[in-house]
Amino acid sequence: MKVDTVITLDNDINCLLLEKAELNNDNYFLSVVLDESEEPSDEYVVLKEINEGADSYVMRVDDESTLVELVKLFTKSFGEKVQNLPDFEDAE
Repeated sequence: MKVDTVITLDNDINCLLLEKAELNNDNYFLSVVLDESEEPSDEYVVLKEINEGADSYVMRVDDESTLVELVKLFTKSFGEKVQNLPDFEDAE
């Protein structure tokens, strides 16, 4: 799975994968749930990627301690991306 792709969960809910992080050799994704119009909603979910042979699927992360660690990783990644943005002059 890759960031910036849409996946469909078993309950026919679509999620856009926004950010990827690795924790304890497992891949996790910060995702936004898409509404009926395929637009981002205000609901976010963290998903863990599970690979079994050629099959892969995701599982929602509900464990609070894991979520705390992942939020730190997602925040760090976001901060690094913001720092790498080009400087823009204020428009008059």
